Amino acid sequence: MSLYYQPSNKMPLGGVLLFLLGGVLAAAVLAFVYIYAVWYIPFVYINFFLCLGFGLVLGGALLLLARAGKLRSPAGVGALAGLVGLAAVYLEWSLYLTLLFNAETTGTGREADTSTSFSAGIFADALTHPGAMWSAINQINATGTWSLKGATPTGLFLWLVWLVELVIILGGAYLMARSQATEPFSELTNEWADEETLAHPIAFAQDVAQTRSALEAGQLHALAPHLAQSALDPFARLKLHRVASDPACQYLTLENVTPKVDNKGKTTQSTATVVQHLAISPAAYEDLRTRFGTLPGATQAG
Repeated sequence: MSLYYQPSNKMPLGGVLLFLLGGVLAAAVLAFVYIYAVWYIPFVYINFFLCLGFGLVLGGALLLLARAGKLRSPAGVGALAGLVGLAAVYLEWSLYLTLLFNAETTGTGREADTSTSFSAGIFADALTHPGAMWSAINQINATGTWSLKGATPTGLFLWLVWLVELVIILGGAYLMARSQATEPFSELTNEWADEETLAHPIAFAQDVAQTRSALEAGQLHALAPHLAQSALDPFARLKLHRVASDPACQYLTLENVTPKVDNKGKTTQSTATVVQHLAISPAAYEDLRTRFGTLPGATQAG
């Protein structure tokens, strides 16, 4: 038996179809929102955050679809997420070209006004002619369509901008969807494990390798309560995962947490994994919940 949870790599056909169909639908909706926002919001600097939102929301949707479809192969889910991400990029480019080809400019100079509208015909034509789309993209790269500090990006710089956009969208889709496939799953009961973050913080693991070795050896006494001296003291966070009806599906995750204050006085936390999805016994699970499940002085509702 492995010390850590190992995904079964099972990919139910129904789950795969749900992931692909639902993912493409989510990609289509998000592509429309993204391109219309980029088109109508006049601040080019915000485009990065719009793109980041596109990638993260698409990734979140794929995560939920992977969970609903009970997809347990990280590599398989990652590959499917990559396909959906590419579909999202293809859809957003099809829509952008649709708006661009259907745009009309009236007036000149500062009085010029550009308007556009969606055309189902142009959109369908762009979708079904990838060669023509690629030619149009190359033409846009040669001339540019937007300005930054009075300059119109073209050529290599514009390719780099588009490459960053591609990486953000694909990366968000891939990383978030794949993370779900690595979560503990009970093959006995055919369900994902519940996750619980214990309320009582754990003492910071100064020697990560030593703490990991102790936990792998079943020495859970290595975990001690965190006794805070200040709000900025580093600590560790303990998470438990289990399926109650499957004794073999009980795991723990331990993360080191380091609070930081930026130059604006805002407190943030950085985390580093000490162990992730380490197998434990049901007795160990209950012991940890008893020791660290509540804060000192807290009472449990009965």
